[in-house]
Amino acid sequence: MGKQTRWRDARRHEIDAKVSAVLKQRSQTDARPRAVERFCDFHPNHQAKVETLRGYALRDPEEWRCRLKSRRVERRFFEFIRFVFARYPVPAHLERVWLEEIEDDFVDRVAAPSLAGGHRPGAPDLCHWYLTVAQGGSLYKVETHPYLSRRETHHFLNPPSEIASVKQALWYAIARAQADHADAAFNVARSKIANYSIASTFWKEVARFFARNPLARHEIDDLADFLVVIKREDADFSLKGQTLALLRDKMQEWHLTLRRNSAVCGGAWLGSPLPDIDYDVGEGANRVFWRMRQIRTGDALFREGQRMHHCVVTYKSACMQGYCSIWSLSSEHPVGRVNRGVTIELRKYDGHIVQCRGFANRLPFANEVTMVKRWAREHGLVWAALEA
Repeated sequence: MGKQTRWRDARRHEIDAKVSAVLKQRSQTDARPRAVERFCDFHPNHQAKVETLRGYALRDPEEWRCRLKSRRVERRFFEFIRFVFARYPVPAHLERVWLEEIEDDFVDRVAAPSLAGGHRPGAPDLCHWYLTVAQGGSLYKVETHPYLSRRETHHFLNPPSEIASVKQALWYAIARAQADHADAAFNVARSKIANYSIASTFWKEVARFFARNPLARHEIDDLADFLVVIKREDADFSLKGQTLALLRDKMQEWHLTLRRNSAVCGGAWLGSPLPDIDYDVGEGANRVFWRMRQIRTGDALFREGQRMHHCVVTYKSACMQGYCSIWSLSSEHPVGRVNRGVTIELRKYDGHIVQCRGFANRLPFANEVTMVKRWAREHGLVWAALEA
């Protein structure tokens, strides 16, 4: 064997040893946590919820053994729940009640639900809804009759696949029972109406009105904001006898009144603790400066509404009470030319970005969505302002 050959072999062995060392180190540092295989492996909170309802079990929880290849705890927990409690299939959105709290206090009022932590007296335990369906009972007779009709209960159990949460499924059901087409009900379910309690008589009336008078989601949202103000000023207001054209006319008059009324100005609030931020994106002729600024005074909120031709000024009270914060995103391109961007509503209690609208309530452009989502990622926020 020649010297050159021996050198190549030695070099190859040296490289193989280094690669093996790296792989061994990574296998030790990246070791995956122990997968859930038995009931006792689940988080104590999950175990506690199951223990509370053990009396409804069809099979002993301790007998379950995971047969899924997926290591995701969520999927394994759902498989476990089916094994222990289910005799029949249950819609995916209803399964999620085992892991997610519904944002509803089930109180009949116009205001949004009070979502303070802890038990909400009078609110149903939706795990019982799951158990009723999974074990072949009548969901309407046993659980939903205080909130839904038989027809609405049917639609609640059979929503389109795009409906991912129980809250959306409830509002979809209310609207679908009145709508000729599923699209109209789908828009209602994804609108601001879904922020209110399913027990609210007024908002059910509103949902049914928009099911019979189909609109795009953003227009439903605009009219919902207007209806909040009307109902606050006149507790006896009802949609009975109203037409869509009449409602639109009233909203336009309201907008004009707001713009003329200087009384909406004044006042200041602390707002969100998040800082204002600037972004420098692109290079050369494509360079854009983005500015995210929080609005903390009534005067600034009024100017934003005038500049953007929308009714953001009506959020002054919510801002002063700390329910939400309002942000303005603008861009500078080319240098020296400031462009109108979008106005953003950030919900305080869960950090959800629930609205993002441009001039005259237009939907945000793709580059604006990109910047808002970047801001959300960097500050632990959640993009919930659906574009459709």
